[in-house]
Amino acid sequence: MKKFGLILLFSLLLFIPLLCPAEAALINANKTQEYNNNINALANQTHYNMDVTLENRISTIIRIALSVLGAIFLVLMFWTGYNWMQAAGNEEKVKKAKTAIRNLLIGVVLILIAYALSSGFSGLLVKNLLTK
Repeated sequence: MKKFGLILLFSLLLFIPLLCPAEAALINANKTQEYNNNINALANQTHYNMDVTLENRISTIIRIALSVLGAIFLVLMFWTGYNWMQAAGNEEKVKKAKTAIRNLLIGVVLILIAYALSSGFSGLLVKNLLTK
């Protein structure tokens, strides 16, 4: 009888882990479906349009433009640094490179300020344009 009990115990210990992943997958699927249902219900209650809005398109355009400007900034900064290294002590070239770096940094600060303002006020602008 002890032998039967041990065999049963070991077989259960081997069999139970095989069921756990299937049960976990079912629980995850149910939770995912419940989450999606809750999101859709909340969107319907607040009359939120899940499609692309004008505000989303404007913010996407702004992000793309800022990415391009950031890439241009990096290229110009490397080019200016290269020119400074190639100056070989020539004071005129060094002064020119320092001025270019200062101007590049001022430009980046202006771009960041413009982004902060546009991201903060884009929702207000869109709402005002659509209500008129």
